[in-house]
Amino acid sequence: MSHSYFTPLPDREIVSEGKRYLHFSGTSYLGMGSQPEFRQVLIDSILKHGPNHGSSRNSNVQLPIYDTFEAYFAAGSGAEAAALLSSGFMAGQLALNTLRPLVDLTWTAPDTHPAITYESQPQSDLSHQQWQKRCIAKSKKLLGQKVLLLSNAVNPLIPEIHDFEWTKKLSPANKYYLLVDDSHAFGILGKGLFGTYAQWKNLPVELMVCGSLGKGLALPAGIILGSQPLIDKVRENAVYRTSSPPAPAFLNAFLEGQDIYQSQQQKLSKNLHYMLSAVSQLEEFKMLPQYPVISFAPEHWVDKLHEKGFALSSFPYPFPASPPVNRIILSAWHLPTDLEALVGAIGEIINC
Repeated sequence: MSHSYFTPLPDREIVSEGKRYLHFSGTSYLGMGSQPEFRQVLIDSILKHGPNHGSSRNSNVQLPIYDTFEAYFAAGSGAEAAALLSSGFMAGQLALNTLRPLVDLTWTAPDTHPAITYESQPQSDLSHQQWQKRCIAKSKKLLGQKVLLLSNAVNPLIPEIHDFEWTKKLSPANKYYLLVDDSHAFGILGKGLFGTYAQWKNLPVELMVCGSLGKGLALPAGIILGSQPLIDKVRENAVYRTSSPPAPAFLNAFLEGQDIYQSQQQKLSKNLHYMLSAVSQLEEFKMLPQYPVISFAPEHWVDKLHEKGFALSSFPYPFPASPPVNRIILSAWHLPTDLEALVGAIGEIINC
């Protein structure tokens, strides 16, 4: 069964109802929120920029930090331009609504996040690979159509990383737009800290990438990456022009904390290598070499590991009535001793 934990600060160790647990849940893949050096950079940034900017990007009072961050992130990702929003969901919806008027048809991958789907989008039982084949087949029956493809960069539940090279097989008789949600890729997959845009920008599609920066990068913000003409359309939208932007201090902390981010990436890489060598041969687990999520089938393991002092990711998704998705989430904040303890506890459960 799922267990709830109430703690004032998510870290490698949490305290809930007087008991300590090693924390293997959440999406703080790089562990930035509890990293002491980064927290100090953030505190200094708050003193420099204040806790928030209570105005819009359309205001006559402008903070240069926004343009600086967008230019830096766009360059790092390989995109021509970027647009910042105050959340990943807002970024996804704005990206979708920017592309929607440009197309005739929309084809949505089965595991796509609600941030980049229409509200009435039905659930699909297809795998991502089946959806790809269906898209290729449908494209060959069309002529002169404009088609929008929607997908996550990664399904963090299974886990499964998506490859978009298949778009080269789409019929050249149509024009294609590809919108990818990189929320679970920023800081983890692709180019440096900047996600998968560089991997897919040379495909035969008009590419736009969006997502939350609040997971791996620990920034309460969302971003849209794309060509200059597409980002110009984003900036013309009333949502972008009138909504409050992200807190500037977090953006400054990102720019000044690059060495810290890179150090955390190295720590996470070491943790991934250790866990992969420890569990990759066990049939109960699914783990990828480059992704910090381990899924497992036996539901009773959640209870067993909870009893042994481990807080795992286990909750119904995507709906309240859905069955729990059970996962072990690795982070850069985990120490070697944390991983050794987890592997030891798993061994005890298997051998019981």
